Amino acid sequence: MKTFNKSFPARVRRRQALISQDGFTYLRWQNPYIVAWWSISFPGFGHFLLHQYIRGFVLSFWEVIINTLTHMNEAIVYSFSGRFELATAVLEPKWVLAYLIVYLFAIWDSYIKAVDANQQYHLAKLEGARLTAFRIQTFNIVYIAKKRPLSALYCSFIFPGLGQLYNNRLSLGFYGVIWWTIYMTFSHSHESLILLILGRLEESKTILKPHWLLFMPSVIGGAMYDAYMTAHDNNQLLRTEQIQYLCERYPHFEIDIFPKAE
Repeated sequence: MKTFNKSFPARVRRRQALISQDGFTYLRWQNPYIVAWWSISFPGFGHFLLHQYIRGFVLSFWEVIINTLTHMNEAIVYSFSGRFELATAVLEPKWVLAYLIVYLFAIWDSYIKAVDANQQYHLAKLEGARLTAFRIQTFNIVYIAKKRPLSALYCSFIFPGLGQLYNNRLSLGFYGVIWWTIYMTFSHSHESLILLILGRLEESKTILKPHWLLFMPSVIGGAMYDAYMTAHDNNQLLRTEQIQYLCERYPHFEIDIFPKAE
């Protein structure tokens, strides 16, 4: 079992987790290649995994705007269907270079920040700063409680953003809900699904807008992954906080309740 400091200094250099109106923001170890992969899937998603929310919001918003200006998704659809001349014709050259530069930067930056965050995570674990388990604030009550990772995953599968709200990540959750509503509205995916259920296949295909539809697989996949991992990490924080509390409350006893906790 890993040991924890039984005395927690009033001032520490690094904290593993911070409680706020928006829920818990915390350090965790992550594979930098996985973080980079999600930035490839959708710029900004890798930064969301690192709790770099401002970068994530700006980069994901930029991806939607610049993708629309360059007609990148339409070009991808034409390429997949073998119509390469149409793919070339539909692209807007004056925006393509800006798109590629920011896209590659998002991948590189998320990878570098994941490596740095892993280092900070290990240093924070060594310092063993006391975690705060409960706080009542003006507009919210935030506390560490056991979560069900599969429930978080299913919530994001049904409607991206709901899994984040389940995990008390309010800003990211509402951001996801708003953008998923935009994607559904402009892609006509919900209307197409209803027509498909009614057996009107040709109408179902005709009504779809490929540009907006192509955003949706990455968004729903990223939301599910983030919701599942956040719920899992929340449970790890719960175990860590309980061990810290018991070590502080009963310093003369050996505490070995959660041997797998980090």
